[in-house]
Amino acid sequence: MRSIYLSILCICFAHISLAQTTAYQESDYTRMTVWISMIKDTAINFFEVEKAFNTYFQHHEKPVGEEEEIGDHAAREKNPSKKQQRKMQADNHMRMDVKKYERWHDKMLPYVQSDGSILTPSQRLKIWADNKKK
Repeated sequence: MRSIYLSILCICFAHISLAQTTAYQESDYTRMTVWISMIKDTAINFFEVEKAFNTYFQHHEKPVGEEEEIGDHAAREKNPSKKQQRKMQADNHMRMDVKKYERWHDKMLPYVQSDGSILTPSQRLKIWADNKKK
């Protein structure tokens, strides 16, 4: 019986520690790209994600968009060093993450409540069905 209680206690502590890994502090916003993982959470506060995104790019350079790089064709044709290749890959990855965020932002904006919560997919479906009936 004692081992059962001990097992339950261990499971509870493991659950609590896992829950704490997804909670971010404002100091994380400047150092890490937490907004990337935040947009995957369906129960996230919209304003908190915006804050994390804006705070990160107050301290880091936002990647240049593709349309702004088109004229640099000659510079891209050169054989870059391994270090330059890694930087270009990291820039491309960050550029894609920014695009994902901007797309998520535009997609979720109509469903944001005044407190920053976002309507669940079932709530959005209900609104869509109600509008279709009209």
